[in-house]
Amino acid sequence: MHPKIRLGCASLHLLALIMLSSSFAMAAERIIIATPSRGLFEFPVVVAMRKGYFKDEGIEVDKVQMQPALGVKALISGDVDYLLAWGSALRAAVTGVPLKAVAGFASRPLHVLVARPEIKTPKDLKGKIIGVDSVAGTVDYLSRVAIRHFGMEPEKDVKIIVTGESPTRLLALRAGSIDATPIDVAFAVKAEDEGFKRLIYLGDIIELPLSGMAVMDTKLQRHREQVKRVVRASVRGTRFMKQNRSETVQMLSNYLRITPAQSATAYDTSINSFTDDGIISDKGIHLDVQLTKERLKMTKEVPLSQLVDWSLVKEVKADGQSKDALK
Repeated sequence: MHPKIRLGCASLHLLALIMLSSSFAMAAERIIIATPSRGLFEFPVVVAMRKGYFKDEGIEVDKVQMQPALGVKALISGDVDYLLAWGSALRAAVTGVPLKAVAGFASRPLHVLVARPEIKTPKDLKGKIIGVDSVAGTVDYLSRVAIRHFGMEPEKDVKIIVTGESPTRLLALRAGSIDATPIDVAFAVKAEDEGFKRLIYLGDIIELPLSGMAVMDTKLQRHREQVKRVVRASVRGTRFMKQNRSETVQMLSNYLRITPAQSATAYDTSINSFTDDGIISDKGIHLDVQLTKERLKMTKEVPLSQLVDWSLVKEVKADGQSKDALK
């Protein structure tokens, strides 16, 4: 074959590959997932992004960080498509905002209440300052649960202030501007290595769901197939975490900038708090609702169907079982 003809064929082949690649990129749906902070609670989505599970579903993800209350507003306005702020999303749903949790990641808190070294016992917290990420957020709730567990009353016996996400609260703890904070277990392990005091692992005292994904009802109705693909990728991320300790520990270490040893401790402490199938128990949700109603002084009963929709994770599970049966 003439060299020019060979070159022309090669050029046409390259052009075809470029066009194929471009057409795939154009076909991929771009979504925005909002998360309140960096931490272990969001790691199923992080794993799914890094392992290419969303790309397998034809989805490109932009993950953005914003405070929980702002995340709910952005979800309502359509500025973001999915929200990982479980507590704030559920509380919004309790008050009537038309959104649903469609996947659950962690069924128990992944937080440790850590304090400055001079606080030797929980009783030493009296009169001290506790830092949280936002007003009425999940970390705020966990602070109050811990204080009551120790026989004290929030607001009366301690002062609770907003100081930002987990890394920022850790900085505030180091600086002495706060005395204690419920912090993501991965950061808590790092704090303990620096000499800070572990007072309690919140997952040991309360079955309060911590992590999951919420969407607006309208999106669930109009773009159900997309939501299902996002749910499937996220559940795959959770499953990978639970089945691949070594690689997950390394990813967690890189993502949160902690040592491999700290990452391993965080993993071993918390991995059993993650769900196997993307579903949070009714008991855990009822507790979350009860806490919300107490905070908002509500008496009206709230049906679970107003808050969660597990139909997609059940479909994903059934699809997986069908594929396994065909092998």
